[in-house]
Amino acid sequence: MPHFVLYAMDPQTRLAFWISYIAWCLLEVWIFSRDRRAASGKGKDYGSVFVNIFLITAGNIVAFMAPFVWPWAHIALPPMPVFQTAIAMIWIGMALRLWAVLTLGRHFRTAVRILDDHKLVTSGPYRVLRHPSYTGGLLTLSGIGLAMGNWLSLAGIFGCVFVAYGLRILIEETALRARFGEEFKAYRKRTWAFIPPLW
Repeated sequence: MPHFVLYAMDPQTRLAFWISYIAWCLLEVWIFSRDRRAASGKGKDYGSVFVNIFLITAGNIVAFMAPFVWPWAHIALPPMPVFQTAIAMIWIGMALRLWAVLTLGRHFRTAVRILDDHKLVTSGPYRVLRHPSYTGGLLTLSGIGLAMGNWLSLAGIFGCVFVAYGLRILIEETALRARFGEEFKAYRKRTWAFIPPLW
């Protein structure tokens, strides 16, 4: 492993990174496995779940390739604080995503679907963010990019995930406006979408 791959500084950082990365993979497998439960309602996804999978996979590929293809873009900052920040981002992002999933309970779906008994949830992280699971996902994946120690790793994965989640938010909010009308409009005015204070 070349010296410019940040997480490969030593056996301890390598172990910490791969434990974190595998934990993220297992969390996503668990989240997707929940969709196997039957649910009545109307699908409003328009294929966005496949776009998300494609773009997040592409972002990961760019992140892992960048240190080898563009080593000149390495992050020239003290390596250990950068790595520790990256690991913290991964775990904080996973915790936020898990909190969001558990708060929505059976209403959380990986494909956009308005259930027959759908309710607008505004508790937990949804008091501040309309899409906290995406905030958590973006934070985790950005942490993975940062752990590579390469600016293009970080930019590549952030860009892919931002586009994926941005498209998904537009689709979800169109469906929520149609279902909840003025209630959702009022909720939208007092919350951020997923990146305070930008959006």
